[in-house]
Amino acid sequence: MHSRPGAGTPDAPPAAMARSARTAPSLGALLLSALLPLSCVASSPHPRAVEQVRRGYAHLAAGDRERAEVAFEHALEMAPDLAEARAGLGVALRSDGRVREALAQFDAAVAADPDLAEGHAGRGEALLALGDAVSGEAALGDSLRVDPDQIAPRLVRARFLARRALRVAGEERRLLLDRARRDILHAVEARPGVALVHHDLGWVSWLQGDLDGAAGSYTQAARLDPSMAEAWLGACAALEAAGRRADAEAACARCTEAAPPASPAGARCAAHQRGGAPARTGAP
Repeated sequence: MHSRPGAGTPDAPPAAMARSARTAPSLGALLLSALLPLSCVASSPHPRAVEQVRRGYAHLAAGDRERAEVAFEHALEMAPDLAEARAGLGVALRSDGRVREALAQFDAAVAADPDLAEGHAGRGEALLALGDAVSGEAALGDSLRVDPDQIAPRLVRARFLARRALRVAGEERRLLLDRARRDILHAVEARPGVALVHHDLGWVSWLQGDLDGAAGSYTQAARLDPSMAEAWLGACAALEAAGRRADAEAACARCTEAAPPASPAGARCAAHQRGGAPARTGAP
């Protein structure tokens, strides 16, 4: 697609709430696979290649990474320079944890079509995952210059900045959180109906000490996607920390309905732990 404050507030989710990096897909892979439209191919060098790209993203949306990889490879056998197929293969590889292989495909996608926003976004997320912050942020910026309405690179960059903020203090921390918040607010403007952007706004608001803002954003995320247990958990924690116990009880009850009882989110909400930090989904 050519998309031509609270003192004493916990800083990060407790270990019980964090997902293992070895089992959780990266945020970039989740968003790129979930939010790219299946009709993303603008050019049609070979009708069957275009169809295979669409099939590849459909397989990704269904959680079948292996078939997605094969579909994108099949498209490239027919049209080796089809940038959308390269980017799709990069998404499939990244979702399997093969970051360097994915980066090579994103590089090829951008070389074939410098205006493919998703190619730049994939490059940026992969570079950040490999520890190259400067190049990663630059690639995400390139993606947003092509299409400012994308939310994947906004959230990837915002989460990266927020994680950096957790490791510093004072003015540097404040500036990083301000940058993260601004990226998320842009995402809200672009896609106000997507629960994940409100979820992440709630998390950054929590880190900034704005408990009422965090509660409001988490609650909005939960309204948009009532099955998002982490959003209910965030609302529960923020409301309880803000002293709004009755509202917190209601949010915790909704969390226990949405989350499996044995899951970390379900256990936290069921226990009504006071002052716990909200969780993040799919953190990079």
